Amino acid sequence: MKKISVLLLVVLIHLTSVRCFAFFQEEDSPLLQKAIKEYNALRYVAAIQELKRVIKKEPLNVKAQEMLASSYRKTKVYDEALFWYGELTNQKNIKPEWALYYAEALANNERYEESEKWYRKYLALKPGDRRAEAFSKANIEELSRDENVWKIEFLNINSDASEYSPMFYKDGLLFISNRQEKSRYMFAWDQTPYTDMFVVDHLEDIHESDESSVERRLKGQNDKPNSLLTLLFRSKKADSVGAGEIARLLTGKIRTSYHEGPAVKLPEGSLMFTRNNYNNKKAGSSSSGINKLKMYTAMGENWEEIVEFPYNNDEYSTGHPAISADGKVLIFASDTPRGYGGTDLYYSVRTSERGNWGRPVNLGPRINTEGNEQFPYIDKNGKLYFASTGYPGLGGLDIFEVTLKDLKPVGRPRNLGAGINSPADDFGLIKEDGTEAGYFSSNRRGNDDIYRFTKQAFVAKVQGLILDSRNNTPVAGSKVLVKRRGKVDTIQANPFGEFIIPFSTPDDYELSARSLGYVSRGEFISTKDLDKDTTLRVIFKLSKAENMQKWVMDNCDSLARTFAFENVYYGLDNAELRIEDLPVLDRIAAVMKSNPQINIITSSHCDSRASEAYNKALSLKRGQSVRSYLAARGVSADRIEVKYYGKSRLLNACVEGMNCSESDQALNRRTEFEVVINGVNLAQLECK
Repeated sequence: MKKISVLLLVVLIHLTSVRCFAFFQEEDSPLLQKAIKEYNALRYVAAIQELKRVIKKEPLNVKAQEMLASSYRKTKVYDEALFWYGELTNQKNIKPEWALYYAEALANNERYEESEKWYRKYLALKPGDRRAEAFSKANIEELSRDENVWKIEFLNINSDASEYSPMFYKDGLLFISNRQEKSRYMFAWDQTPYTDMFVVDHLEDIHESDESSVERRLKGQNDKPNSLLTLLFRSKKADSVGAGEIARLLTGKIRTSYHEGPAVKLPEGSLMFTRNNYNNKKAGSSSSGINKLKMYTAMGENWEEIVEFPYNNDEYSTGHPAISADGKVLIFASDTPRGYGGTDLYYSVRTSERGNWGRPVNLGPRINTEGNEQFPYIDKNGKLYFASTGYPGLGGLDIFEVTLKDLKPVGRPRNLGAGINSPADDFGLIKEDGTEAGYFSSNRRGNDDIYRFTKQAFVAKVQGLILDSRNNTPVAGSKVLVKRRGKVDTIQANPFGEFIIPFSTPDDYELSARSLGYVSRGEFISTKDLDKDTTLRVIFKLSKAENMQKWVMDNCDSLARTFAFENVYYGLDNAELRIEDLPVLDRIAAVMKSNPQINIITSSHCDSRASEAYNKALSLKRGQSVRSYLAARGVSADRIEVKYYGKSRLLNACVEGMNCSESDQALNRRTEFEVVINGVNLAQLECK
């Protein structure tokens, strides 16, 4: 059972058979014609069964493969969609959408490196697609960096049916579910009941589900939770997890036999909600026979008066209302043809309490993409949260935030990262006022559920000591240089050689302990994977500089000028040395052969495009290319240390997603050289 609203703003109720995929052709077998009929009627579970029979007899039937892949994609059966789009991409001439959907399915299965490759393939087939260009440069590791700051709780209001799109309502929560056991009608798309609105009257009744419930929900997790068997099983019955005891069905005129929700409460008490094109016991449909979504407002003391949103249209859907704190601005989703992609976000300004709204305005290309933007929410400070498939993410719908000023975005939408987002669909977030806590929906367990999130502030610090290596006594007057992303801070140790460094941001840090007359020592510290308050302890043991080392330290400035080597640079996605850089390497080789007391450290880097893992490997190859060249010029490889940093040390502001010129990007694709003389690294000295 999959959420209906993630499929929102496509087709939600089938009223007549619509031939969405292909008209019958004379050469189609009767078996395939039957499958096409089910597919065109949007009965995807039934279509899957028929298509499997076709494939069994005609395993190379590309039309059947395409419909099967599409059916699995639409019903969110990720691994089967992955398999069949993989088969389609083996064809000699592939359709652009096959590459796109294969990239999406790979991301759903956390195969991000391959996903990135196929987004590039899609971009080659569809040049200019902003979505594909952004995904091809995605930094998945960056999205996962702050995962541990979120506490995510699976809640006791969930059942084996679907629960999603929570909304604060009075002292409790209103949410959408299809948990009804008995229903006259079933949603043909995936053979699940239609959705209704449910209410939990008191937030204190909502808490994390007990361990036995979690274990039961996770039972058989090693079997793929998105299998068709799971989909069919969950369509039969909702097994409550304590949910039935605390959640009540919202009845009255707002409830019909079809889909209701998501919804939002207006300041005066009215309820604005999404429903199929059905009002006053009359159903409407588009010119092609599809029943779209519309927005309605339930007014009056008991919500007895149902008023239609004036800009509804039988030909396209409107839904997912969100309202500003003052009730004056409505933001909603629609698949009107004049948008930028599948579904876009629009705003409308309220002109009266009776629900008069100004003509909707598209929020524009700085928010909307070629993908789907849905499930908006506006917090009390005017920050917009929404779900999207059009920005780089972890897979499926991810949740983003962006500040609005005069209904214009300030900066780019920011992915909320792992924890809140996952390789599955994550959407429908709401926040408690003045906090970094709230609720959101996700099908990360294979079914739509509601989760509570809380941001946890972990305190990380380094407590260190700087000692003389000969007698383990404190080194007075010592200090520690802390380098992070090109910025350097200095921490002075106390007279006992002690120091404390607090870290406010999870990241990688380089520490360098120094003192006059001693050889500096370095240490690498990472706080990225911490999930609790942590104190890291470091002891630096500095050695007294010998005569030759003292000479190096005393002559630091002149030596640094004498042995200053230029960087070498690389082409995009390339580790081969450029002809114009070979004179730089020839000079290094000549200097090293003439000065056997000199060693070098190569530090290789990449620009911000592609993933962290990919760039780490590429920067290693670049360092190895330099070492191989110098070795071929007669320098012992033992005198060359290769360090590689991927894209963690950019020289400019060309971070992932930034619109930089190619010349600015090229500055980051480099190998730098540190000179070590008699064991003293000139780069660790404070040379002028």
